[in-house]
Amino acid sequence: MINIVMLIKNLCMKKLALLLISTTVFFVACQKSLQRVDAISQMGQDSLAVEKDTITYEVLTRDTVGWYGIWNDSSGALTGNPLDNGNYGTPIYLPGGWRFSFKTPSRPFQAFISVASFDYKSDITVNLYRNSQLVKTVTNDALPGFAKLLLDINTDTLQGAVADPVLTYEVLISNPDTTKFQSDGWIGQWATANGTVSDAINRLGTGFAIPSAWKYSFKPTRLPFNMRMSLSPYTVGGGLVTVHFYVNSQLVKSSSAKDWMYGIEYTVR
Repeated sequence: MINIVMLIKNLCMKKLALLLISTTVFFVACQKSLQRVDAISQMGQDSLAVEKDTITYEVLTRDTVGWYGIWNDSSGALTGNPLDNGNYGTPIYLPGGWRFSFKTPSRPFQAFISVASFDYKSDITVNLYRNSQLVKTVTNDALPGFAKLLLDINTDTLQGAVADPVLTYEVLISNPDTTKFQSDGWIGQWATANGTVSDAINRLGTGFAIPSAWKYSFKPTRLPFNMRMSLSPYTVGGGLVTVHFYVNSQLVKSSSAKDWMYGIEYTVR
């Protein structure tokens, strides 16, 4: 009888020990998971980056010639590799390990970069850092040789009024056909704050996929201002592309298509 009682006690103690070990492992795993989520999402849509934080883009590739592409600067304007003949010609390729840093602006801003390796097949990675800490990375998001990322940086202190409005473009891709190249991306042009076309300085602008959920907010340099976009899914038929125009956060116009939409306009007076 005593042996049976001791056996039961031993079994109970082993089960309790296993339960404690399992609970500890589960807690540590959850804690690590939460830490990783926090690290990745600290610049996400539910968090604020502090104004004047340092944001850094980085591009890594083993392509010996280099890479080229487009990205947003601190004003939200589209920029990219210089061309060997001013506004035209061949891109001047940049080496792997390139970095571009700037201070977080006190306005609605999205960190955005879209790149390709010279040979269109060498692996390529784009990294985004906040104050030297990696917060997002993408490698070969469509095919080897292509990568893009976009992330909201919510330091929005830009206020609009009737006589001094804040204007916003937004582009969304829905129901993408994942068999199509860059099915989650789009290409296009838009009127910038001073009324010029977004890629007027750099003709690379129409060749690189921009991710869905892209936004561009700005105060026009003068009124009346003609909000204007021409755009398409990156691959025709790849998905439904929708453009929204906002004035002081109020939706004023929307258009959708699976093909090119030319010269969508809305005049703000």
